[in-house]
This record gives sequence, structure tokens and C-alpha cells, in this order.
Amino acid sequence: MVRIVLAILSGLVLTTLGIVPAMNLAQVDCGTADSLIYPVDMTRYTLMQGFSVPSPRHHGRYHTGEDYSIPGGAALGEPVAAIGRGVVTYSYSLGWGRDAGVVVVRHTLPDGTQILSQYGHLTATDDIPFPTIGSCVEQGQIIGAIADVRPAPHVHLE
Repeated sequence: MVRIVLAILSGLVLTTLGIVPAMNLAQVDCGTADSLIYPVDMTRYTLMQGFSVPSPRHHGRYHTGEDYSIPGGAALGEPVAAIGRGVVTYSYSLGWGRDAGVVVVRHTLPDGTQILSQYGHLTATDDIPFPTIGSCVEQGQIIGAIADVRPAPHVHLE
């Protein structure tokens, strides 16, 4: 949580100094997310830790998302896709510090409801760059690669 707050504060400072232009993301219309998919190929991946499960790694606090991985660390460098059409509201390669990068996408559902999807433990590669803030992504579009994080390479989806 502290890292996310620091990332937001640093973004505000950079925007205030004019280093990073401010964007009115409320006006970005990327269309409707008519359906949602998994961010990875579930014929190859396994749910390693579910949502709202007490996490021994986090001193018993509840896990805030779902972690998907390929057993044996084989997920390292594998692509991660947007679960639905939307606008990128956050994209930072050090969003979780030593736990790698984060991408957040806002999706508008057919009834007008807006939801966010957050993808953690990502890295950018020469072939897979992070999407830019304010850009539209399509369902299934690759938005990052799985980073080398503890306890094993995986993607965290919220």
C-alpha cells in the first residue's frame, strides 16, 4: 500500500512539475467491455492463491487478488493479457518496487458500470512494452510479461 501511495505521489509531483502531462482519463472512451477473460491461458496455468484467503506469506492478512502461475517457475517472461477492452489508468514498471510492475485498466461494462482490473508482478521486455497511461487496450491484448518475483514467477490479478 505504501508503495502505491508513493507511486501516486511521485506521479503527482512529476505532473505538477510539467515532466509528465496531466490526463483527464474520465474523458477517454475505449468502448465497452462486452466480456471478460482470464489474463493467461488457463489450460497451462494454475490458480496458486485465491482471493480473500489468509496468506501465511503476508502474516495472515487476506490476499487481495488471485495469483496464477505455471508450476516449476515456467511462467517467467510469459505474456499477460488485458481481461477486457478498457483504458489504461496506471502503468509503471516499478509499481510494486521489488515485486515488479503494475498495470491498471478501467473497463466500462454494457450497463455503464465501471470496474478496474489490476495486474501485478509484471515486467516489460523488448517485445512486450507496458501500455501507456490513457491508451486503449483490447481484450486479449498483451500488456506485460510475468516478472521474476517471489516466491515464484506469477501474475497477480485484482
